[in-house]
Amino acid sequence: MPTLTRKGAATRQRILDGAATHIREFGVAATTLDDVLSRTATSKSQLFHYFPGGREELLLAVARLEADRVLEDQRPQLGDLTSWPAWQSWRDTVVERYRRQ
Repeated sequence: MPTLTRKGAATRQRILDGAATHIREFGVAATTLDDVLSRTATSKSQLFHYFPGGREELLLAVARLEADRVLEDQRPQLGDLTSWPAWQSWRDTVVERYRRQ
């Protein structure tokens, strides 16, 4: 993807965050591009400008975003899994994160 202006990067991120939130609430199958447009107050041309591959490209970007979030949340503990209590603490943290979502 070409370098974006600050405003362009913010719009792309808003679309991405809105899609991720909608997918967490309603699931992938029930999420349409129109849902994302409505949720993010963006136009179809904006969505296709930042995600020219449409729904497939947007879903892939959401999957990457969520994977990065999961790893970032766990990063402090992943390097310290040297005991059973550490493994249990890591497990509890992961489970709690998904419960909050």
